[in-house]
Amino acid sequence: MQLDPALTRPSTSAATPQGSSDSRPPFKRSYSQQAVQPLPRATSSTVPPAKKPRSTSPSPAQSPFASARQSKPAMPPFKNRQRAPEAGPSSQPRHNSSRSQAKGKGRSVVKDLLEGPLHDEKYIEQEHKKSPIPLSPVHKSTPKNPLNNFYTFVKNEVPEYISVPGTVMSGDRPVRIWRQVDMTTVKLDIEPPIVGIGDHKDKKQSSTLAALSAVYQLQELGILDPKKLVPTKPAVTDTTLSDGSVLTYVQARSFMDYYCRKFSFEQPDIEYISSRTGWEAIMTVGGRRIGLGAGTTKKAALTTCYLDVTKYLESCDQELWKTYLEAAKTGKDLGMGPRVSFSVSNTLGDTIGDICYDIRKTSLYRNRPSRVALAGPEPELNTNTRIRWHNPNAMEARSRQLWDRRQAYLTDEKMARMRATRTALPVYGKAKEVLSHIEENEVTILMAATGSGKTTQIPQIILDEYIDRQEGSTCNIICTQPRRLAAISVADRISKERGEALGQSIGYQVRFDAKLPERGGGSVTFCTTGIFLKRLQSVLGGQADTASGSFDDVTHVIVDEVHERDIDTDLLLVVLKQILAQKRAKKQTFKIILMSATIDPTLFQEYFRDQAGEPAKVISVPGRSFPVTKYFMGDYVPKLLTGPMKWVANQENVAQYIHRELGPAIAMQIGVPHPRNESRAEDLELPYPLIAATITHVLQSSDDGHVLVFLPGWEEIIATQKALNSPLGPLPINFNSNKYPIHLLHSSIPLQEQQAIFEPPPAGTRRIILSTNIAETSITIPDVVYVIDTAKIKEQRYDPDRHMSSLVSAWVGSSNLNQRAGRAGRHRSGEYFGILSKSHADALHPHQTVEMKRVDLSNVVMHVKALNFPGMSVENVLAAAIEPPEAARVAAAMKDLQMVGALDSAKNLTSLGRVLLQIPVDAQMGRLVLYGSFFRCLDPALTLAAILTNRDPFMTPMHLKEQARKVKNSWTTEGFRSDPLATLKAFDVWWSMQSRGEYISANRFCVDNFLSKPTLLMIQKIKAHLLQALYRAGVIGVSAGGALANVDANNVAIKGLIVPPALNTNRDSFPLLTALITIASQPKFGVRTSERSFRTSTDKVAAIHPSSVNHPKKMSESVMENSPPNEKQLYAFAEKRRNDSLGTGGQTFLVGTTRLDPLTYILFGAYHVEVVERGLECDDWLPIVGDVRVLDEIQRLKRSMESCMLRVFEGITMSRQRAGQSLPVLAREDVEEEFDADDDDGKRDYSLSSEEVQDLDLMTRDIVGLLNRFSDERIAAQSRQTSRAPTPFGSPLPFAARLPGGGSVSGYSTPSGNNMFQSRPGTPSRFRRM
Repeated sequence: MQLDPALTRPSTSAATPQGSSDSRPPFKRSYSQQAVQPLPRATSSTVPPAKKPRSTSPSPAQSPFASARQSKPAMPPFKNRQRAPEAGPSSQPRHNSSRSQAKGKGRSVVKDLLEGPLHDEKYIEQEHKKSPIPLSPVHKSTPKNPLNNFYTFVKNEVPEYISVPGTVMSGDRPVRIWRQVDMTTVKLDIEPPIVGIGDHKDKKQSSTLAALSAVYQLQELGILDPKKLVPTKPAVTDTTLSDGSVLTYVQARSFMDYYCRKFSFEQPDIEYISSRTGWEAIMTVGGRRIGLGAGTTKKAALTTCYLDVTKYLESCDQELWKTYLEAAKTGKDLGMGPRVSFSVSNTLGDTIGDICYDIRKTSLYRNRPSRVALAGPEPELNTNTRIRWHNPNAMEARSRQLWDRRQAYLTDEKMARMRATRTALPVYGKAKEVLSHIEENEVTILMAATGSGKTTQIPQIILDEYIDRQEGSTCNIICTQPRRLAAISVADRISKERGEALGQSIGYQVRFDAKLPERGGGSVTFCTTGIFLKRLQSVLGGQADTASGSFDDVTHVIVDEVHERDIDTDLLLVVLKQILAQKRAKKQTFKIILMSATIDPTLFQEYFRDQAGEPAKVISVPGRSFPVTKYFMGDYVPKLLTGPMKWVANQENVAQYIHRELGPAIAMQIGVPHPRNESRAEDLELPYPLIAATITHVLQSSDDGHVLVFLPGWEEIIATQKALNSPLGPLPINFNSNKYPIHLLHSSIPLQEQQAIFEPPPAGTRRIILSTNIAETSITIPDVVYVIDTAKIKEQRYDPDRHMSSLVSAWVGSSNLNQRAGRAGRHRSGEYFGILSKSHADALHPHQTVEMKRVDLSNVVMHVKALNFPGMSVENVLAAAIEPPEAARVAAAMKDLQMVGALDSAKNLTSLGRVLLQIPVDAQMGRLVLYGSFFRCLDPALTLAAILTNRDPFMTPMHLKEQARKVKNSWTTEGFRSDPLATLKAFDVWWSMQSRGEYISANRFCVDNFLSKPTLLMIQKIKAHLLQALYRAGVIGVSAGGALANVDANNVAIKGLIVPPALNTNRDSFPLLTALITIASQPKFGVRTSERSFRTSTDKVAAIHPSSVNHPKKMSESVMENSPPNEKQLYAFAEKRRNDSLGTGGQTFLVGTTRLDPLTYILFGAYHVEVVERGLECDDWLPIVGDVRVLDEIQRLKRSMESCMLRVFEGITMSRQRAGQSLPVLAREDVEEEFDADDDDGKRDYSLSSEEVQDLDLMTRDIVGLLNRFSDERIAAQSRQTSRAPTPFGSPLPFAARLPGGGSVSGYSTPSGNNMFQSRPGTPSRFRRM
């Protein structure tokens, strides 16, 4: 560590002769450095007396600590004073000295009388113990140690103590003492001076008190830790390689591990050597020292060492580095994982062989399509077949009806006020200009400022213009909104503006809900962007929902709030551009209107060029917003912390946040103590007490108007609500009263509850609305005058190489900040309070990173496949996006879908892929519900799919974290420890009460078990949605042996959302439920390598998240003891999260875990299973060892089951084939002669026969029985294990020495009678290369 030169540089005034000048610029210091500005040295060691009154006139040269010290004057240099008063930070003027008191009483003057008062321990603590951070007991008892450390660090010498005997008047009585003055002030040369004085009869004790006085003063200044005086250099966390790429510590560590394994070296050995400036880390590989790194801590030195060594090796062998990067994408850089042992009884091993034999005799297996055959490209659809011919008389009658309805509206006196309100909006002043622009251009970019009325009026203006010329039936408008609440509330608002009932000319369609307009034309339909894409998918695929109408009837598509740029919007723009080209070719009228208040039109203009190649034209509409005054933390926080809410400043998260945003100098000036812990900016928690105090401040400072608070997500909303209802300190307002109702706006809250904010409140009520960005655009909440903005948003980020998805709290763009501020000026002048500094707000990026570039693209690829663009591959379609994603992200998504089975090796849709397109969840969850139906476990499968696609309903309040985790853990089953299964059990109990109308009991159940009721309701809605999709896709008809084949997908029973009992016979089979979770988890699996560490396919070290029921702390001792010795436990997980920390790369956590057995993993989890010498290798990373005969049978069973499923999905797809559609037919696996689909003439029916449907049911029954029996064997084996002395962890099993490469084998030992099956001589294996 190097000290700032300012700490040891001689004083300028001392070094420069009087009258001379120094041309050098002043040395700039940081805030903490300013505490050690050099002063002239004292010329003598004269002991300064005690304090005397200070001058009230400030010194011209203010102390750098003036802001922290309430601008107290600095003291002159020591040599210019006759008597130096004590100048500690807490010193106060004393006007009456003990000497004058003695004279006043006529007593004789004591010659060695010292200046009073008596500086004993009581006085020192009263005078100098001012820091909000308490002094540690060790420092208090031995204050010389920290003082010596401070001085040694700064000056490299110990301070000098000077003792003087004398007398001090204690009241009227003189006391003989030793006065110990710590001369640290003179020796340290710091400003303000620190003088420590201690009085005691014992000389040694007086020096201790003097040190204590100085330590208290240093503590108050926040510099007792001398390292704070040195400018903190950020720890090195990355470096740049020769190719310009950035190398992180995590990569460097991974590369060195790869390097050592590749060249057969032992792992790097690190030796630490202490130095004056910190530590040095020396790396030794193969007995040779190859690198060194230095840092202030061991961690920093280690990081630097790894970075430097890796950078050097990369410069020496760039091809090796490239090889490593390719291997790292798939986890192959880690080598093979630990061996997992598989054991099964001879009887059950024979049963596996019998099941496999029986399956291969079925018609279902014999008719299976080839596993390697390619599906071929999707046949291009004849779009002309979708043109609908309308009855001219009916259309004319509809137009007349619309005209009559409009005339009645225009003459209705009851609607006069509404008409006046509408015509007063700015957009009406430009109505003719807007209509003319739309008429003359295919694409219109409408820049309409906040308050212009664009969302509610533009659709009506277009429709009314058609109605007025009696062509209303020919106009059909679709207007997309980014969120469900916006679509519904805008549709409802427009219906009221037109004096109509919702569902006449105005309607909406969102997920789980729809109120479509009347048929016959002349309508406006509001829908979410995702729903519109789904409708386009059906239309372009020839499966148009008759209720939604034909897309050929659509004349206008309005994309509102296009600036938000979510992934659905970007994909919709691609689709609309293609449709526009098709409409041009057909010479059909089709208009696209893009609307926004904050859009940068250039990007969209270039994207939608007209036929002449000219950029799309822009039309602007002024707004009618009122002025909004913006305040940031520097404007209002100082005032907020001076009143009854000043306790907020003492909260650790608030102190950290204010210091980060406003800086230490301002923070300490306004009374915010230095935080006890340092945190990186991205790790800072939102200051919830400060947010609550800001809300209180706003309400206290005004008489009316509601408050809208923008928060990133659900957890932050709940935390803020708690900070209002149960504050940590006094708030002047009681937020539990009816006068201040708190409303929550979030996508998981039922729409009926959210829409309550649009209803007028009782008089005198002031609402506090806690919302995500759902309230940022489209919707206008009445009478919102104040906006409090955390300036944060939840962003989904996905690493396709590591299959790691994370929901992070990120800063919004400056355009979003302005949009949020605009919410306060919709009805009158408003105020905006940003929970960030002004400089931070000015530094925000204009826009957020678009979703297309940061999320998993698997669902997007499936959307593109369903849309079936003629002559365009998925890569071509996404490359045509307005801001295309990286090609590598698209390739990773395609690979994931190939692994699931939705795409074949030529990237064409498989029969499974076509079925999955009809199920409104991602591919993995779609497979889960399909298998749940086939295996007669449908209701739990639907629940699990809804759970895994939603947030965890189990909440963990900060103040009840341990209690909440215990409650969640109580719902797990010891033999099948699983987070999803624990949630499933809790949900079933809640729904049993909720479905019977026992709402009070159900609500109490949620409270007692820390469950989120909105999340549970959302899970039930998703279940119903999925069940309807399965009926429509034809899946239910081939399940349960065909018992439900004749059920109509649209009958009342299905609308009642009841799963038939025949599909729930296996709902209580925990082994089957675990298998379904395994299907949904692919390829996210981990194997335990130690008590707390796990290995995944792409992570060498990971840990189970503390929230999981499988965390070691949650598992009872009996569970740990029941685990067989050396068993490498397998786990499935829902997602990976990384907790980044400075210099370490962070720890990877497995979230949503489920304990697996090897049989379940092989059959339902592994994607690629290869036969090798000692067993099986799964997905190129996980070896399974055991009885190779049984393992061979399991591998054959897996292939047989998957082949039968190929036939099932083919049969479902073919049975749903529409008239005129010709889907590709794959070659048959069992046909010896060459198969030619063209010779089939389309006469053969490839739908499933009744015999094949029965075969499917029998196969699934056998497999369920196998899973149950294997589970029973494992539980029995674990019970027997507890009766024997436990085997030490890591001890080898008897046959371990016979395995290739030696070492111990995990899991159960294979019965000795089966040793003849333990190897396959000559079969290649990667075990030897681990």
